[in-house]
Parts: sequence; C-alpha cells; structure tokens
Amino acid sequence: MRIIYLIVFLALISSLVNAIRPAKNLIPPEKYFRVNQALLKKHILPRYEKFSSQTIKLDLAARQFCKAPSIANLPLIKKKFHSAADAWAGVQHIQFGPIEEQLRLNRVYYWPDKHNTGSRHLGRLLKSEDETLLSEEQFSIISVALQGFPALERLLFSQSEKLFKQDRSSKFRCGLIQAISLNLREISAAVLKEWNDPNNPFLQVVTSSGVQIYSGENEIFQDYLASLYGNLRAIHDLKIHRTLGETPESSRPRLADAWRSGRSLRNIILNLEAAQKLFEGEGDFGIDDFIEMLKPDSTTAKDFKTYLKYTLKTARSISLPLHQAVRDQQQHEQVERLKAQVLALMILVRTRVSTAVGMGTGFNFLDGD
Repeated sequence: MRIIYLIVFLALISSLVNAIRPAKNLIPPEKYFRVNQALLKKHILPRYEKFSSQTIKLDLAARQFCKAPSIANLPLIKKKFHSAADAWAGVQHIQFGPIEEQLRLNRVYYWPDKHNTGSRHLGRLLKSEDETLLSEEQFSIISVALQGFPALERLLFSQSEKLFKQDRSSKFRCGLIQAISLNLREISAAVLKEWNDPNNPFLQVVTSSGVQIYSGENEIFQDYLASLYGNLRAIHDLKIHRTLGETPESSRPRLADAWRSGRSLRNIILNLEAAQKLFEGEGDFGIDDFIEMLKPDSTTAKDFKTYLKYTLKTARSISLPLHQAVRDQQQHEQVERLKAQVLALMILVRTRVSTAVGMGTGFNFLDGD
C-alpha cells in the first residue's frame, strides 16, 4: 500500500514542480491545426471505421445465429460480440462529434447503470414479447439501456441458455439480439458517415454557411485533451474505484464494467492503449510531438509515455478477470497499484500536459462529466 501512495505522491510533486508558474496561453490558435488534423485522420476516422466494420460482422453473425440457435453456434456470435466491443473500447474515449448526437453514446453503451435500469427495462421487454418494438424504427427510440452492448451482453452471456428452448420466448430473445446488433451497426455507420461528410461542422472553426462552431483551432484541441483526460478519469473513477474495496472482502465485483462477459480488465487495457495512441498520434504527429515542438527542452511528453507504459504493464500483469481479481488476496494489491498509476496519469494531464499545450492547469473542460 505504501508504494501505491508513493506513486501518486511522486507524480504530484513532479507535476507541481513543472507547472509551478501560472500558464499564459501564448500559442497562436493556428499552431494547433496540424495536430488536430493528424489526430482526426490517423486516430478518429480509422477507429470509427473499425467499429463500423466490426458491428457489420456482429449484425451478420446475429442473423446467422438466429436462423438456428444452438449451443454449438453460440461461440461464433460471442466472438463477434467481443470483436465489436473491442472496437468500441478503442474509440469510446472520443466523446465529441457525431457520437454526441441523438443520445448515441448511451445507446451504444449505457453504463454505469447506477439504478439497474437496464435489468428492469430488459425484464419488462422480455415479459411483454412485443415484437413491434423490435422494428428498426421503433427500437431506436425505446429505452437507451436496451439498445447497446450491456443488454446484448446479458442475453448472450448470463442468459444464453434461454435462447435454446425453441419457444416463443426464445424466438423473441433472438429477435432482440438481432435488433440490438442492427442498431449498433446503424449507429456506427451514421457516426462514421457524419465524420466523413465534408459539410459537417465537426472539427471546423467556421462552417461553409459561416456559422462559428469553435472559437479557434485551440478550442478543437481542447476536445482531444478532454478525451485523453476523460478516458483516464473513467478508468479510475468508474471502472476501478467503484469495484475496488479497501480489502478483497469489501470489493464489489458486480459493479465492474462488463463483468458478465469477463471483459472488465480487457476494456481497461484497450482504453489505456487508446490513450497511448491518442497521445502518440498513432505513430504520426501526436500530442507528444506537439509538446516537443512547443517545448523542445521539456520532458513532459517522455514522462507521460513512460508512466503510461508502466501502467499498461501493471494492467497486463493482472492474471484474473477484474471482478475476480478485486476479491483475490494477491491480485487485489495489483489492482490498487493500477488505480494509483491511472491517478498519477490524470495528475500529469491536468498539470504538466495541459500547461505544455497552452491550456493551463485550470482547464475547466477537464472537469466535465
């Protein structure tokens, strides 16, 4: 436990020492243009392309499975579920742009579900067996808790045995699986199309109609920085802290993200890898290069990459699924270490990184939910 507190303490001291002076943004807004465009073309678009392609495969697998639901055919659709969920975990941190429209974020991934809304709404829908609600038009406007991965996970992993009874209920369940899969396919396709649409206002300071969306390229970059911080914050606050108790006995495994499919730790690792790629620009011009261009003598970019590398190493060293690891005497300490390391990365972003890119330590957008 002492080493965990030391990790956070050292990160905090390092950050405060390097960000001791009040930041004044003397960086011309147009300086941000290169990094904004590089991250759009190399990070955002390819990841949404992958999400779209994987949801197409999931949709096709759902249709095929429901032609003849069986235990033998279940592994294939589960595999496609994992591939699509992997793709989502790799782009989940981008919470601006088209994904913000029409409640798409919640429709794809309604979690955390603090009031057990998904379970209650799923129970009601299954009891009703109302097939009119499964039409594409109707399904897109029902409860958001039923439209995405969490509901599909329940049907395929914790309730899969009910798919094989060859009765009206099992048929309805399969219809619901197909409705969710198609919904994910349609949402991912729409988001990708809107990002690629030359007439859309995303990442444009001024649209073709002259309407100002952002005040400048620096404001666009704020969304990227907020995505980096928000990703780390979600991992720390929602995916680890809610689950991890002070002792294995006091931990709450069923509050873990996607515990039914055993994806909790896998999602965290993919989220961290996405943060790494965002910071490094997918090998192109990234936030790290931007910092080094602005401050050639700064070690901020190098330090962040080193911290993140060790954080990923810790996450990958946890040998049990997260909902089991938090209850295991040996693995519990590793999860605590991971939580502390993610917190250290958050501190780095809020202080040294945000200061280095001209946002200052008082970057208010980082405080958003």
